[in-house]
Amino acid sequence: MKWTGKKVGLALGGGGVRGFSHIGVLNVLEEDGIAIDLIVGTSAGSLIGGAYASGQSLRDIQSKIDAYLRSPEFEASTLKSVGQTFSPENKNFFKKAKNLVLNRFWFVKAFFKTSVLPTGDFQSLINYFIPDIDIRETKIPFRAISTDLITGRKIVFSEGSLRQAVLASCSVPGAVEPVRHGEWILADGGITSVVPVYAAREAGADVVIAVTVDREQPAFINIETGKDVLYRAGEITSSTLQASELESADVIIRPQVGDLHWMDFSRIDDLVKIGEKAAKESLKEIQSSLPLYRRIARLAGRFLKIPIK
Repeated sequence: MKWTGKKVGLALGGGGVRGFSHIGVLNVLEEDGIAIDLIVGTSAGSLIGGAYASGQSLRDIQSKIDAYLRSPEFEASTLKSVGQTFSPENKNFFKKAKNLVLNRFWFVKAFFKTSVLPTGDFQSLINYFIPDIDIRETKIPFRAISTDLITGRKIVFSEGSLRQAVLASCSVPGAVEPVRHGEWILADGGITSVVPVYAAREAGADVVIAVTVDREQPAFINIETGKDVLYRAGEITSSTLQASELESADVIIRPQVGDLHWMDFSRIDDLVKIGEKAAKESLKEIQSSLPLYRRIARLAGRFLKIPIK
């Protein structure tokens, strides 16, 4: 049964590894029969959202994540070695000293190259999760958000290579090399839109469910160096922009990811459960935000097994 009328959009925010909690949110929406008419993703949200919109099942996406993290390719990657330096797991003196030296090395490297991570490492990750199709071929209408470093404009991809769009959306400044696309030099969508609520509205969503996976701020913020000042200034700018955009969302889901760093893979097993918990806590609010006919359609789908779109 196909229902016309108001569209429900899902705006998936960026957050690196924390974005894997988006899978848990999608699990709950599926189980509760809440149909999504379009998905817009920023950074990690574009990776998970793009994979799901392309027609892959959530079980397949999660299986791919597990397989990738066990693969020789990941084990040998700079992505893993950089991520380990941010893990809070117990480390002996020598490991801590090694991580301190590596952090300083990568920080200095960022002043001489456009990225810390090799381009091939991140491209292979994108290729592993995202099929080689045009965005217009996705099963669920999809948009990926990026930022042009030349003009400072938010770029919304609605056509062209899905892989290229997701790569551009995930190109974290300093960590992943910007993507050249015509006259644009593209970097992470989170620079201009951490959680793409506005883009979801512009794409036609009448009801927007936003998922933000922002990191919990520590009780004590250490500011001793110029690097600390720059990093904190960026956090404040990002947080302010995000808060403003989230005001336009109908529902905001906030998985409690704690202080997990965006490159720390050590606690990834819990992220799907964290996403599920947050989505379940928001179900009543989500259901009440839906138009009456969508609520009826949802109930029909759950109890009469009618496919709802």
